[in-house]
Amino acid sequence: MEKTELTVADIHAAAQPSEAFSLILKEKEGERYVPVIIGMSEARAILVELNQSPTHRPLTHELFVSLADHHGTMLVEVDIVHYENGVYFADMVMIGSDNKVFHLDARPSDAIALALKFNAPFFMDTAIFEANCMVDKKREAEDEEGDDDNLFSEYNELADALEEAGGEPLPEAFIDSKLKEMSEEELQSLLDGAVESEDFELAEKIQKELDRRH
Repeated sequence: MEKTELTVADIHAAAQPSEAFSLILKEKEGERYVPVIIGMSEARAILVELNQSPTHRPLTHELFVSLADHHGTMLVEVDIVHYENGVYFADMVMIGSDNKVFHLDARPSDAIALALKFNAPFFMDTAIFEANCMVDKKREAEDEEGDDDNLFSEYNELADALEEAGGEPLPEAFIDSKLKEMSEEELQSLLDGAVESEDFELAEKIQKELDRRH
């Protein structure tokens, strides 16, 4: 099987359904890409790894990595090997503590989240990639306009501000002013991100702002 190595170029909200996201997988050598629809938790896991964001408690994919490490198992690579009715299928190539290779069937979203955590490469069958790829011109135009569709963009902005402050708690006035600037849709998205990352203090502030508007 001829394979095309991929990288994660972006994640943004998909048009349908409302809780779906588009994972943009770009060829490592070139400008073509393939969008893959993924769920909220998988999007969060990938964003956490890309941004190296600390989590309060281990998320599902982090738990998988810890369990694999405990048993001396490694993820060697991920291959997206099949495409049917708009759905991609991935194969996780693993090696056990006995140095024997075994394969796990997986969703591409889970497999790529784990590949990022294991620092393992991921590929797509070249024939599948060629049949579904797009040229990156539209993506460049979207980047120039700004990525307003990223579910966690506002959450990451708050996290970046916290990091710049040297880990000190953000001023209450700063958080309140940011929340008041957001639409209800943005607040709800931010609330989902805060709950997903178990930042319940921020989630409480967001909920209070939502309650204040009703």
